[in-house]
Amino acid sequence: MKTARAFTCGGILFALAAFAPGAGAACGGAGDSAADAAQVATASLSEIRDRAEKMPIDARRDIDKRIGITVERINKEATTKGQAKVAARLAAEFGMTEEALLDQKAEHGLSYGELVIAHTLLANSSAGVTLADLVDLRSDLGWGAIAFGLKFHLEDFEDAIKAEGRVAMGLSKADGKAAVIGK
Repeated sequence: MKTARAFTCGGILFALAAFAPGAGAACGGAGDSAADAAQVATASLSEIRDRAEKMPIDARRDIDKRIGITVERINKEATTKGQAKVAARLAAEFGMTEEALLDQKAEHGLSYGELVIAHTLLANSSAGVTLADLVDLRSDLGWGAIAFGLKFHLEDFEDAIKAEGRVAMGLSKADGKAAVIGK
């Protein structure tokens, strides 16, 4: 009886793992909710990565080239007009302190342009990814592929990055919220 119950409970846990963090305790076990949440997050990243890798290579190159132009412009603005100005604009736009933004930049080794992309994705994603997750995905995928993996329409993604790029460059005022990907 215990074996059948354990087998059934295991099947239920397997089925629920992708939908409910902490499902390990569902069958009366002493599940570790932090470990369960980490397992679900890992599964989610795997799904995002798998979908991203299915994106056609020519579409990857095309979107990365187009958003790369915006990234270069943002980074050039930081170099020529001063990093403090760009950091202040981005912090205001993404609802954070300049210090927190600079800490993220240093900790994850991202440029200002890449921070724009990452925070725009984070603000729009319902996948529950973190900045560290995006940096992990970025280690072997382009930003366009990551957006594709998160199920965003690429033209909408590009438009949102351009809108946030205008804020970073001082061409638009920060409104305290990230541009919406897809309206």
